[in-house]
Amino acid sequence: MRKKEMNVLLVIFVLIFFAGVGISCYSSLRKHAAGELGLVYRSTFVTREQMETWWQNAGEDERKYIKDMTLWKAPEEVNAVNTSLGQSAKVQLIKAAGNMNLIMPGKLCEGSLVSDGDNTGCVVSKTLAQKLNLDETGGMIQVSGKQYQVRGILDSSEAVCIIQGGSGTLYSRVQVQYRNMPASSAEQMLLGLLPGTADVRAEGDLFSGLGGLFLMAPLWVLFARSAAGLRRVYRNAAWKDWIKELCSICFPVLVIGGIGVLVLLSFHFSDDYIPGAWSDFSFFSRLAAEKAGDMKGLITQALDYRDRDMLLGTAGCMLAGSVCSVIILKFPRPPFGFYNSRSNRHP
Repeated sequence: MRKKEMNVLLVIFVLIFFAGVGISCYSSLRKHAAGELGLVYRSTFVTREQMETWWQNAGEDERKYIKDMTLWKAPEEVNAVNTSLGQSAKVQLIKAAGNMNLIMPGKLCEGSLVSDGDNTGCVVSKTLAQKLNLDETGGMIQVSGKQYQVRGILDSSEAVCIIQGGSGTLYSRVQVQYRNMPASSAEQMLLGLLPGTADVRAEGDLFSGLGGLFLMAPLWVLFARSAAGLRRVYRNAAWKDWIKELCSICFPVLVIGGIGVLVLLSFHFSDDYIPGAWSDFSFFSRLAAEKAGDMKGLITQALDYRDRDMLLGTAGCMLAGSVCSVIILKFPRPPFGFYNSRSNRHP
């Protein structure tokens, strides 16, 4: 096999690899980030009792669109002890009220999560289980002087333990899962529960939309290259005039149709990103400044386990889309030189 052919095969392998990475990251974003909203408060708090009261008084619309909700506290470092073996380790303890899957989505690898109201169970990370020599679920550990039974194990490299917080616990973080509505509408529905404007806001739809937009970048590049190549072919080919005239009419229609399809595939943002009037050009500048502020606050003030995974997934989509776009730009023609051979070129 010639060196040129080896290089082309290597490029194809790299292209397939990064495409796979991008698709995997985007799939994770769509599954664990889209339709979720994280709110962080610094000086105001919510209790489990307030959340339960809200659910009890919620109307039909709230129950239809708000699918799930979890309150939780920022991790605090405590000591965890396996009393049967006398082993101890430092652990990041998270107190929650509600569905723990919204805190570390998709991480459960063994056992089950601790249900709401279970004050004697906990879930721990793989790392903590290894440090305390917990081979499986069902073991007992002591955290902050209280005994807990391990219900499940999380696939996480952090030493983490999650428990259901007791009555009257003050929570500073709210994680909401909603469907078929923009994030702003979900916040409006929760006005009776939320203690005001959040200090930090993490909107999963934004990161999912950005990931999808970058993941589609190679298709935009490929479409532009293909359209330019097809235009050169039919203009330089020794075809009859009526065929060229027909191509000149059909080509713009195909280009416009292709752009429309790519737009539909690329842009998956909520109604929050659509201006009330298309003449409102300042809408996008205000929106960009607002979302940039949200990202800055998220990264510098309130980055947690789930948001870190969400940001890494978005970064993976951006990297994969950029690499694949560069590869398509650098190698726009078919391999093995048959396209470039003089015998195949039009005069």
